[in-house]
Amino acid sequence: MRSKKQIMMIKRIVTVAFAILLSIPLLGQEEESKLDTIFLLGRRKLIVEVRNISSGSVMYYDAEKDKMEKVARKDIQKIHFSNGRIEVFNSPLIMTIDAGDWKTVIVTDRKKDVKGLYALGTVKGQSSAGSRSAKSAKKSATIRMQKRAANMGGIIVLVTKEESIGGFGEPPSYRVEGVAYSYTPPPKEEKEEQED
Repeated sequence: MRSKKQIMMIKRIVTVAFAILLSIPLLGQEEESKLDTIFLLGRRKLIVEVRNISSGSVMYYDAEKDKMEKVARKDIQKIHFSNGRIEVFNSPLIMTIDAGDWKTVIVTDRKKDVKGLYALGTVKGQSSAGSRSAKSAKKSATIRMQKRAANMGGIIVLVTKEESIGGFGEPPSYRVEGVAYSYTPPPKEEKEEQED
């Protein structure tokens, strides 16, 4: 039989060994979480440890290659640091815009641009009340018209009427009206409503 001292010693050894086994995966996670992510222009990314940021370049340690490397700041879109901070260097080269986004709706006043397309209906836009100049009033009205055309599924708007309102001392206002067009014909329900 074993004595109480031997049993206590075995319990301590087992407890220490168990604690060491549990801490090994945690050490690996800490090392990985210290890495920063450099997003390059052109959609490539580097998972490295950033060491130095200068006016012209960024020095980093690449653990896979086991050496220090350098990349020019002009080639970097942004860096996500391990502490959660994000530093943006350049805007992305390519921006993805959804097909139904109002920014993709083209505004034109030439009938030949809509030849062969299907009319979806009339869209209108009026500038916001807070417009400070005639230019901002026109832009605001056009954006509102583009948003309405995008909601209808339109890809292009043929402007049929433009009106600038407001004189000296009055806040500028702008109204624009047009017809939204699409590559595909409108659903039958909408055609019936337009005929009535």
